[in-house]
Amino acid sequence: MSWYLLLRFLHILSSIVFIGGIFARQAVRSRGKKATSIRELEAYFSAAGQIEKLMVIPGNMAVIVFGVILAIMMKAPIFGFLQGASQNWLLVTNLMLVAGGLMVPLVFLPRGKIFDRLMQDALGRDEITSELRSHLDDAVVKRAHFLEMFLVVVIVILMVFKPF
Repeated sequence: MSWYLLLRFLHILSSIVFIGGIFARQAVRSRGKKATSIRELEAYFSAAGQIEKLMVIPGNMAVIVFGVILAIMMKAPIFGFLQGASQNWLLVTNLMLVAGGLMVPLVFLPRGKIFDRLMQDALGRDEITSELRSHLDDAVVKRAHFLEMFLVVVIVILMVFKPF
């Protein structure tokens, strides 16, 4: 077995973990939003947090690390036309990864802190508060998660078909 095949396998495996984690986390969060008790809501969102910690974050890091190593090994045009290459699918993929990554400090972390505070307040009251319920329907977070899922699907399409 060659190093190339091993790295390619690890890149694909980490992609599966990362993408599976994103969709699993969203399925759990979606179900959690339908909870009728604060304890049930807490359990679902705790599970979604575990999926984030065990699959999404490490999967994302591994995809990037193995992808960069593979690209360097294959002398792939990471920067596309910026490095004089005729193929730009990898450049577009990298820009999409950066865009997706920017959602973490700009949307997910600040809104997550608000959610955590509202969840603690609701747990203290032993009820799903109106503020927490309202935050669960945050349009910005919904759009950001939809964009995240859309981006990973487009990235997979670009990786498989290498259209341009």
